[in-house]
Amino acid sequence: HTEPVHQYSFSVVPQQDAIVIQRNWAPFLKALSLRTSMQFKLIIASSIPDFEIDVLQGRADFAYMNPYHAILAKHKKGYEPLIRNGAKELQGILVVRHDSAITDISQLDSKEVVFPSPNAFGASLFMRALLHSKSGIHIIPRYVDTHANVYRNVLYNKAPAGGGVNKTLHQEHANMQAKLRVLFRTPGSAPHPLTVHPRVPDVLAQRVQQAILDMWQDKEERHLLEKVQLSAPIIADYQRDYAPLEKLGLGKYASHANN
Repeated sequence: HTEPVHQYSFSVVPQQDAIVIQRNWAPFLKALSLRTSMQFKLIIASSIPDFEIDVLQGRADFAYMNPYHAILAKHKKGYEPLIRNGAKELQGILVVRHDSAITDISQLDSKEVVFPSPNAFGASLFMRALLHSKSGIHIIPRYVDTHANVYRNVLYNKAPAGGGVNKTLHQEHANMQAKLRVLFRTPGSAPHPLTVHPRVPDVLAQRVQQAILDMWQDKEERHLLEKVQLSAPIIADYQRDYAPLEKLGLGKYASHANN
């Protein structure tokens, strides 16, 4: 009389196409399942706002989310960050054309600036909060969906400046990078955590955490973590990694799916 195996829902913020998420996360979850003797069901919301609704209703047992969502999920539903990428910090950048007359962020006051989406963390949310709260600069945001679109809007003079992140700028062609100049960088912040809902027993949450740390030590499985942005994983700590962001009052700059 074998009991049905409990499946844990595992939701991933849909920053890429569902096909890409499936391709990257399914092999990782299969390996995680073997290491933990737990079953996982990959959940891919159709959009970031839908993902946000799911998380804020506490539907997912485990969820990979951006730092702003991690703050909301902690306060609304008690999600705890378990693990995060330890190899690199998230750094937002503001770019202008290389030949732009703009040399200081104060020159962007009252100007239109392009961003991927309201709640993209480093490229948009953190950046807009810093410009406003720390520098008193009022910009007019326009959202163009992707980082690539941001860089092209700036390149083709459709906007004087745009928000992105280090990683996506470096993925552009060298000639594109040469035509853009970084005007401003945000301080580095802890990247996306894998979080767990409080209904998951601690012993199982810790089993998942340890399995991911062990996978990195296994040369055969290391590439699985690289594919899901959990390279050189370290144990995440809410107070150290994400609580400092609360002071920025990011909610003022966010767009909420449910209002």
